[in-house]
Amino acid sequence: MDEDLVMGGGGEAPVPDVTLLDQNIDDLFGEAGDGLAVEALSAALSTPPLTPSLVLRMQEKQNRGCRTKLTWSNTGSIAQITDHGRKIEFRCMRRDPKTGIWALSEPSKTPTLAPEGMSFEHIQFSSIGIDLAAADNHGHVRVYALSGALGKMPPAQSNIAQEGRGQTELDVVVGLHWLPTYPTAFKAPYITPATKIGDRWVTELHNRDSNEPTVHHPSDGRHALLHVSRRARLTLMFQIEAIWHDTFVDLETVESSDGLLSHAAMCENGGDLLLVTHDIGKRFRVYKITINWHATQHTRPGGPPYTTVAPTVEIVRLTMLDHIAAQHADLAVLTDLRLISPIPSSLVRTDPPSLPIIVAVFTRVLLPADPIQQHQEAFSIIARWQVESATPILHDSFAKLKPNGVAASQPAVTVLRRHEDNITSKVVLSMEPQYHNTLLAFCASDGTIEFRDHVTMATIEAYGDTTSVSSLAHAGFEHMAGDHQSDITISPDGSVIVTMNSDGSLVNKMMTLRYGWQPLDDGITDTNGLIETAVVCLARQYATLCCCSTANDDILALLPPDLSPEMRSLFIREATRMTNRNLDLASWDVNRQQAFAVRESVLRVLASGQSVINKIPGTQKSTWAGKFGYTYINARLACFAFAQVLTRPDIVMQTGFVLGLRGTAKWSCDFLAWVADSLITLKRATEKLTNGAASLPPHQAFMNAAAEKESPVINILLCTYTRVFVRFLSITLKKYHDIIRQALPNVRSVIERQQMEETIAFFSSLPYKFNFFDILIHDIDNSVRKAHTSNSITTERRIDIELSTMTEQTVPHELDSVIEKLVNESLPKFMSLLDLAALYFRDTTWLGIEPTNEEARQLYDSVRKLPVAKGAKLRVCRRCGAVMEDLDGEALKGTGGWMMHAQRTCVCGNYWIMQ
Repeated sequence: MDEDLVMGGGGEAPVPDVTLLDQNIDDLFGEAGDGLAVEALSAALSTPPLTPSLVLRMQEKQNRGCRTKLTWSNTGSIAQITDHGRKIEFRCMRRDPKTGIWALSEPSKTPTLAPEGMSFEHIQFSSIGIDLAAADNHGHVRVYALSGALGKMPPAQSNIAQEGRGQTELDVVVGLHWLPTYPTAFKAPYITPATKIGDRWVTELHNRDSNEPTVHHPSDGRHALLHVSRRARLTLMFQIEAIWHDTFVDLETVESSDGLLSHAAMCENGGDLLLVTHDIGKRFRVYKITINWHATQHTRPGGPPYTTVAPTVEIVRLTMLDHIAAQHADLAVLTDLRLISPIPSSLVRTDPPSLPIIVAVFTRVLLPADPIQQHQEAFSIIARWQVESATPILHDSFAKLKPNGVAASQPAVTVLRRHEDNITSKVVLSMEPQYHNTLLAFCASDGTIEFRDHVTMATIEAYGDTTSVSSLAHAGFEHMAGDHQSDITISPDGSVIVTMNSDGSLVNKMMTLRYGWQPLDDGITDTNGLIETAVVCLARQYATLCCCSTANDDILALLPPDLSPEMRSLFIREATRMTNRNLDLASWDVNRQQAFAVRESVLRVLASGQSVINKIPGTQKSTWAGKFGYTYINARLACFAFAQVLTRPDIVMQTGFVLGLRGTAKWSCDFLAWVADSLITLKRATEKLTNGAASLPPHQAFMNAAAEKESPVINILLCTYTRVFVRFLSITLKKYHDIIRQALPNVRSVIERQQMEETIAFFSSLPYKFNFFDILIHDIDNSVRKAHTSNSITTERRIDIELSTMTEQTVPHELDSVIEKLVNESLPKFMSLLDLAALYFRDTTWLGIEPTNEEARQLYDSVRKLPVAKGAKLRVCRRCGAVMEDLDGEALKGTGGWMMHAQRTCVCGNYWIMQ
């Protein structure tokens, strides 16, 4: 057997101490063979002194693993245990609409309160972040579910009786693990590191193999978690429909105090779970956990099918290991234990394939009142064991015991292969795997984060490379060291941290770019390439988060408000490329275009980012790119709402559903009026530029006029997605007008009749007919297809053209013929069909596309597109600042499914917070 292997089997006697096997003969006499003596670890460093609260915090972590008081959700919610454990408060990062600066919000007005006589000790969000598990000092675990806006987390429905359970210190939780939620948690892609080839950044997007064995609740969207108590009891909590149930099983029979657990950690490993426990006797035990769900499908009359489960848990002990300690530092104690899943082979190709690893952090902190330790410095040691499976090989002499001379085969056993410890002079507070476990982020008490490679444990450093980027740390982003804090939490990608002061107050700190954001080219140093690399790195992070249900505001928060327009365009352009979305829809038929464009959700999040980062600092105004992004997300919402509601077979009888769209219909009608008016305004400006000695060609003059006014209208018509939205609305609004007339006799009240009659009167005041836009869009469609064919444009180039129309004000030269025909033929014909006088006097400023006097402007519900009632409770978007009325259940009943979804997220796709 190799000297660095430690083997064990289920239920076998303890195996030899790995720490002795890992040391050479010099260690037996107190000399570290690798030169890392304890004295070297205690060398004086110029670091701030540890605070008493940090020392107490590390003692808590030594005593029990599950003591998280501050945590960050994938939805962007930041939860904190306050008031000595009596409540949980919620905050989030919020953008100031005036300055563009992101900072922590105030605590929500609806904290979660602990049950009478109990206090919260540990909180942990689910993988998608809409559920929170809270463990109290008696060992009870309760689940709280997000209800609408962030910060509203009432107790989830439960069938778990708390009475008679969890009354002593033996029942407290030492390890808790949420199972990933299917299918949402498995949709996160992996985007390979970006490499610059010529002037183009190249990446690949890998999606997870749907055939890979995984562990999750068998019912889509339902949750499950497991937790381990000090007495070595494993409990599985799971949902049947929306109601929580549980079942439990004992891991071991605890016969003495040495067998009580201090830490436990779990991870997925194929179709099973792995569990590692650490007890007071300093022993590791590794288990395989198999959950048999016994799922049953059911149907209900008139409703969708549902699944019930009756799970059983099978446990097999794989190995045990004695005398767990840090190498060369006996005074360091275990403060953190994690079990890391293998890197998914279908996403990240590693050779050889990665295996589960146990990561243990041992920390040494000095006690301020201990004079013996006053000259010693604090440090942490990171230890790793790789969980392997090996088949023991017997000596050849055993073959002589068999008549045929063949030795008996041995069953495979679990092997813990220990790697060399990694030593850091910092106090590590927590460790988080990131980016499909390819990176490990170690958070230190001084507010710094050390990113290490999962396989090699090498620290990720910036080398000034301008041709490739693989992570934030590699691109030069870092957290600067500060004063010691006792609690820290990080955003999903580590770009922002929040720390808790000794008085319980929170402070946020964002990563800084060590090269600075202002370009420097003095003949000696040129930082332009480094800034471009940093922007591409953030684009890669943003693209990854856009493809899954994870908040991505912290990425936008790293971009300075005064970033150049070129770099902002680069950010959105590269993020869009990396998501690998299908942009080439121009050659598709109309119905297929509409079905695809309205369902596409990732581009909405990208357009949301484009809208926000292109706000002009100090104002509510937007640049051209910001206007385009704003128009995209609002037009797409209108199309989505109509598609959800008007396709119902009984829509004429559902007057509540019909009236729920009246604000959306008014916005859409005025949006089409804005398109027409913007085109006419540009046409008139074009006529001035084409007259005189310095006249320009009509298409060039048209584009110059659009650039001068920063009008996005031409790009809206040239971009396939937004062109589809304009066509869809022109067709659907006519249908809505017919439906509302048919629904008028079915009104249920005087108020409904008044609202319908007002809407019908609004339609009669329009300065155009809907089929006019259908004719215009048909002409542009044909012109674009003809331009693609006549110029022999490749598929790759067509994607570049589409991307350019979405992110840059200039139009690619291949589309010059489209502009020329629009100016010379389509627009004159279109203008002849309009009521130009009525269009000129129509007020479209309320749409929010063009700059307005914000103080005098009527406040509108950004989802329903209706004026906000005076004194109404409001939900506010923490990203774009849009508002929505906080509707109660009765008001939502007759609005349709789209409004139920909109109660949770803003038009831009971000979660609401309560005003």
